[in-house]
Amino acid sequence: MITESINSLFSKKGPDHAGSELADDVLCIDCKRCSTVPDVRSVNCLGCMMHHISQHGNAGRIRLRTGRDLELSGPAAEIICEMAALHGTMDSEFSGTGKRSCGDCMNSRSKIMGMIRSGFPEPNFDSARGRLASFRPSENECNSCIQRTYRALDQTELGLNNLKKKISIEAARTGGS
Repeated sequence: MITESINSLFSKKGPDHAGSELADDVLCIDCKRCSTVPDVRSVNCLGCMMHHISQHGNAGRIRLRTGRDLELSGPAAEIICEMAALHGTMDSEFSGTGKRSCGDCMNSRSKIMGMIRSGFPEPNFDSARGRLASFRPSENECNSCIQRTYRALDQTELGLNNLKKKISIEAARTGGS
């Protein structure tokens, strides 16, 4: 169940988002216009917070404006910001040169990142790199695309490892609550 929830966070579907603004170091999200009940543990709320962080940048505090405001700060806000950065790396909009063949290529960045996303939370980075290594591009444009995909894989793997470390440290510090 937890894995399915995390997988849906990193899916390409985006929920309907409330309005937001960044003032000083506080990201204020107006949840009053949202169709769901704000619950910081829910996939919808996490996805919405990640969306707004990607729009405005990291914040030291995240305030969910409802009839009774909720505020996240410290490690909780840091971890959500890390998740938003990881999501942004995985969801980069680069799609090749715009040629029709780029979209059909089994080694395109979107296909490789889709492969990583489908294995979340334990994606197999080695098989994705192996798939790229076995590809013999016929054009220089393909070479640069493959190199960018390798860099995105490296960033995603590093980001995921850092996120897991932070979560483990925080869980150990708080006793898992």
